[in-house]
Amino acid sequence: MAISDVQICNMALTHLGQSRINNLTDTSEASVLCNLYYETTRDEVLRSHEWNCALWYQSLAALASTDDDYLLEDYEEYDYQFQLPTNPFCLRVLEVSDYPTYPYEVVSGYLLTNLSTVVIKYIRRVEDPTKFDPLLVKAISYRLAAELAIKITNSTKIRDDMLMMYELQLNRAIDLDARESEKPQTEEYNIRDAKDA
Repeated sequence: MAISDVQICNMALTHLGQSRINNLTDTSEASVLCNLYYETTRDEVLRSHEWNCALWYQSLAALASTDDDYLLEDYEEYDYQFQLPTNPFCLRVLEVSDYPTYPYEVVSGYLLTNLSTVVIKYIRRVEDPTKFDPLLVKAISYRLAAELAIKITNSTKIRDDMLMMYELQLNRAIDLDARESEKPQTEEYNIRDAKDA
C-alpha cells in the first residue's frame, strides 16, 4: 500500500499510544493537531538531511538592479543576485553546482554570489509521500510525534523519547547515505579572488 500523509500521521499517533485518524480534516483533536503540524514538520525533516528523494538541480534567474527586491546595495561583496526556486520550492541550498565550495549567501529567498550564471543543488519540498524514502517516513513520524507529544500526552518524557527516536532515524539515514555515494575532493575558493571571468 502506498504511503499517505494520513498514514504518517497515524504512525506518529501510534508512537504516542493514541487512536488512528481517518483524515486530516475532521474535528477530532488528533486530526486538528496533525493538520496543524504535519506540513511544517515534513519540511523541517526534509531540510535536515540530503534525502535522495528531495535532491534537485535548477538554474536560477538573475535579478536586475531595477527589480524591487534587489539587495546588492547592502551586500557589496557580491555581484549577482538570483531568485531561489519556487517550483519545486527550495527548502535548503546545498551547493552551487560545479562550484561546490564557491562562496554564496542565502538572504530572503535569494542567492547572492559572484558567479554570473548559477545552477544550484538543493533540497526541494516534496509533497507526495509516495516518493519518500522509508527512513524519511519514519523520521517524519517520530518528529511529528515529538511535536504532538506534550499537546496530546502532556508528557515531556514521551516528547524526549520521540526526539531520541527521530535522531536515531536521522543518524541511520546519514550512515546509509555515506555508504551510497562518494563525494569528490574540491579546492577552496576565495570570495573575491574566485570571481568568474
